[in-house]
Order: sequence, then C-alpha cells, then structure tokens
Amino acid sequence: MPYEYWCAHCQAVSPARRDRQADAEDDLLAHRHDAHGGLRPAAGDGVRRVHSAARGDGILPDGSCLFVAFMLALVLANCWGR
Repeated sequence: MPYEYWCAHCQAVSPARRDRQADAEDDLLAHRHDAHGGLRPAAGDGVRRVHSAARGDGILPDGSCLFVAFMLALVLANCWGR
C-alpha cells in the first residue's frame, strides 16, 4: 500500500502517493522546509499508509467491489421473485 504525508496545520497532503515510506518522509521534510521554515507544525503532521484502490480516504470500497455487490443483489432478487 502506498504512503502519503499530511499536515494538519495547513491541510496539505502529498501531491503524489509514494511506494516507499522513506520517499513520503522526504516529501514531508520538503513540505516542512517550504511551508513551515523547517519546523514541525504545532497541529501535527506525519506519514500514513493509504489504500491504493480506495476512493480518496481509504474507507470506501473500489468500483469493482460495488459492481459485484450490485450483481449479487440482482441475482438474489431474481431468485426470491419466483
């Protein structure tokens, strides 16, 4: 699963997800240097793992999972209708 940095102070998130945690940490340090003068913001920041197939925040399932659930519901509705 990929990694991204986040900054609670200025609501910044990585522009791109990284495959390695070290690369996301490098992005975090670059953001601290550019936006906060090299200091850690008081509101906090960090690196987190994100689900690559999710829509945005990693909570919702991807489209293929929703399609399979929809097709299963159609098959079950057809079976119960007879």
